[in-house]
Amino acid sequence: MNRDTIQQWLRGRRSGAVSFAQAQREDLIVQSFRVFRDFQRFWQMARGSAQSASAPARSSEATPARYEELANALELQDRPMPLTKFERAVPGEATLIANMARIAANLVVKNYCEMKASDRSACAMRDQHAKAHGCVDAEFIVRDDLPAEFSTPLFRPGARYRTIVRLSNGQGQPQSDRKPDGRGMSIKLYDVAGESILRGLEPGRTPAGEHDFLLSSFPVFFCKDVVDYSELMEAVAAPSGTWREKFKRLLKWIVFAVRNPRQFYTFGRTALVRIGNPLTATYHSMSPYLLGEEHVVRYLVSPVPARNDVPSWWNFFFGSRPDNFLQEAMLRDLNPTPPGDDIVFDFAVRVRHSAKPEEVENALLQWTRPQDRTVSIGEIRIPRQNFLTPDRVFDGERMMFSPWNCLQQHRPLGSINRMRLAVYLASLQVRRKLNMVGP
Repeated sequence: MNRDTIQQWLRGRRSGAVSFAQAQREDLIVQSFRVFRDFQRFWQMARGSAQSASAPARSSEATPARYEELANALELQDRPMPLTKFERAVPGEATLIANMARIAANLVVKNYCEMKASDRSACAMRDQHAKAHGCVDAEFIVRDDLPAEFSTPLFRPGARYRTIVRLSNGQGQPQSDRKPDGRGMSIKLYDVAGESILRGLEPGRTPAGEHDFLLSSFPVFFCKDVVDYSELMEAVAAPSGTWREKFKRLLKWIVFAVRNPRQFYTFGRTALVRIGNPLTATYHSMSPYLLGEEHVVRYLVSPVPARNDVPSWWNFFFGSRPDNFLQEAMLRDLNPTPPGDDIVFDFAVRVRHSAKPEEVENALLQWTRPQDRTVSIGEIRIPRQNFLTPDRVFDGERMMFSPWNCLQQHRPLGSINRMRLAVYLASLQVRRKLNMVGP
């Protein structure tokens, strides 16, 4: 029945020209069309509901694509100043460093989105050393009898500094302390005279009067230079959502291991350092630093007296310890009731004899010359305290540590450290923007 026929039938009904039998017959036709129309509407509604149910749910959580512009709009720092006489630039260094900074920023976003999917209150965390065992108050005391050749405006004999020490796991996402991982110690000195290098570069993001030291639980870095590190991070940051991506990522790891066996071995060794208590472990800066004008050093922080809290290999892998046993060990040792002695660390430098540029640029190199020496600079004293107060935990998460937050006389050396300047700033920028806490 076309439109003209229907209109003619309606006019006939209104004028009475259609008989009762004809009208009844036509009403059946109209009712049939109505039933067909209603069925069609019902079918469309049912099909739409089925498609909505089978389609992937549109997540209201954060997605990496949503924050892509944060990584693309980073303010990347170039080399802060001319190289020292102990350094040599790596070919293609600037491009590699910029790429590493973007990878670090994207790792912050990726980890943030994964945590946000399961916990709506989650905050963006560091791309490395995300899980803190605790941030504790301490005091840094320089030796009264420090030899003059190691004295600097920071290391003045008898100087004392209010200090914060952050102890952490190495991974970019919080995980059980039972899992193999590197452990870290970050030290921040306050009320330091003079401007740090980082404050000169980023005055809006760096408070005055601070000096940082960053250390880890292995003596050397697991990559020689920024070239090695970029190859490793390409494997670490490779996507693994599908089987094809997992296979490609595995190939990258295999290629890195074949091309860099020593680096791959050291990377594994770093994660397998066994620590039973962060307050009884020894920490190393791994990479070299300037001390004054003529010395190249690595920092070394060790407990006094030395304590053997290293778990056996069996307990390390299969022991029934809680997920946060490292923090629990700190709580036990720093329990303020009853009062007890301070926890003491010796702060020393390992001095490289006649350091050459090729040695400074190799963060993987062990310093074992007979002329290399270790010199004690002072001590770090950690009093007994309650370090899990809400304010301290909050401040610890917002706190920023960088090897470049230091005085000129303690400048970081080598391409790994030059890369860390851009990487740490990129991570900080993205983390603060995601958490909406500042520039």
